[in-house]
Amino acid sequence: MRPELEPGHVAVVTGGARGIGLAVVEALGARGVGVLCVDHPDADTSAFVAACEAAGVAHAVASLDVRDRDAVRAGVATAADLGPVAYAVNCAGVDGLHPASGMTADEWRRVVQVDLDGVMFACQAEHDLLAGRGGSIVNIASMSGHVVNRGVTHAAYSAAKAGVIHLGRSLAVEWAPLGIRVNSVSPGYTMTAMTATNPPEVNAGFAAQTPMGRLAEVEEVAEPVVFLLGRRASFVTGTDLLVDGGFTAW
Repeated sequence: MRPELEPGHVAVVTGGARGIGLAVVEALGARGVGVLCVDHPDADTSAFVAACEAAGVAHAVASLDVRDRDAVRAGVATAADLGPVAYAVNCAGVDGLHPASGMTADEWRRVVQVDLDGVMFACQAEHDLLAGRGGSIVNIASMSGHVVNRGVTHAAYSAAKAGVIHLGRSLAVEWAPLGIRVNSVSPGYTMTAMTATNPPEVNAGFAAQTPMGRLAEVEEVAEPVVFLLGRRASFVTGTDLLVDGGFTAW
């Protein structure tokens, strides 16, 4: 039986230095897939390098700002130096906890430019690598693209993530004739290095709002990403997969 992913092939992972992105890198490495990590210049990529070295897969880092379209295009193109590129996962993103009524233009633009523009620019660059042979792109959206989180004021983030979901549908239809599938995964509250710094009562509140009664582990988001990338999802495109412990069902 053929493996779900092709060992020796290469994936582009934006935001691969930590959190869900790093978990995706580890899941890809376990399946023999090399990775180009695209992350901001100040990112600590040591965990990424260690994960790839432990898995024995080809790897490299492109340090850039995903808001810079030309830099993204040039950086993503270097993935081809590692081998045949077949996969891409766009995880890079920021939150912005600002009440909408007082949000400044700069606060709005920062979130939307990273979380939506950055995904679009990455997808464009990845298209250029995949158009000749086909492949699969998975964008990390959020359950916040479906619902308004209780007690959290991040209108820009929610709007951007809703945009990521519909962007994926649009690209899926446009690029289907090229053999490129585009899907998204919308995580619920997930235990990352960022959420681990929350006061315990905050995470307890998130867990209480989730039918499964807990936050997701990053691996529980990474594995659905691998499914959508792989051959078992070969007829799946334009889909957003909620991985939220039932949060949006309430």
